[in-house]
Amino acid sequence: MKKQVTYVLASFLLLGAVLTGCKKDDKAPENEEELITTVKLTFIEVGNSSNTTTFTFKDADGPGGAAPSLNQQINLAPNKQYNCTISVLDESKTPTEDITAEIIAEANDHQFYFAPNGVNITINGLNNDPLGRPLGVTSVWTTGAAGAAGTVKVTLKHKPGAKGSNDAVTVGETDIEIDFAARVQ
Repeated sequence: MKKQVTYVLASFLLLGAVLTGCKKDDKAPENEEELITTVKLTFIEVGNSSNTTTFTFKDADGPGGAAPSLNQQINLAPNKQYNCTISVLDESKTPTEDITAEIIAEANDHQFYFAPNGVNITINGLNNDPLGRPLGVTSVWTTGAAGAAGTVKVTLKHKPGAKGSNDAVTVGETDIEIDFAARVQ
């Protein structure tokens, strides 16, 4: 009798495993990851809109694989204020896909972080998502006196359902993280 119960139980477990393994998953991926090949930071000096510069990062195959082909140093004048706009692109496609538009459309789930290190730059004035939380597609960069070179780490986080007003950069999944060399001179 004990053997018969064991066989019946094993049969049910096997049937359950087969049915679960064969179950069709009709769900499409909710947010397919895009390939980010290019990030551009465009600076317009406040009070002098004719002074516009763009600094670019390019990595044709995205994270991993080959090293980035371009990572320009950010050079800004001392004691100035700049409006900065970030553009995120996938240049592996023709035509180039502007991922910035998708980031703005999904603003409630994204946030850019900017972390200057060793360079006399402060970054604030990030634009907001529809709920008033930081997004960072635009920001204000203020330079101090000329000084040593440092870096500005630019991080894009994807945080569906997890974004808060004062989140740390550790919250969510990292879409891209770039260390730009930077100098005020």
